[in-house]
Amino acid sequence: MAYVNYVLDSIISLASMASGVYVRDIASSQEEITATLSTGISVNHVISILIALLGGWIWKVTGLETLFSISAFLGLINTLYAATIKKKS
Repeated sequence: MAYVNYVLDSIISLASMASGVYVRDIASSQEEITATLSTGISVNHVISILIALLGGWIWKVTGLETLFSISAFLGLINTLYAATIKKKS
């Protein structure tokens, strides 16, 4: 389980770095990069806290299976959405 968590953490870190590279690629100035990345970090933090609270409530009310099913569905939707990002030709 520790190995799986390590690999998943590495993937999440790579995705975070990829979003930073993407922002640097499309931004027009250093100030825009800084503002965008700072806002992204703040929004991610707030959402992480809210998702943890919501996940705890779902777990308590409906059970572990429902929580993990919802998480898997959201992960699939996120992957499909990320696949729609257009690449420069």
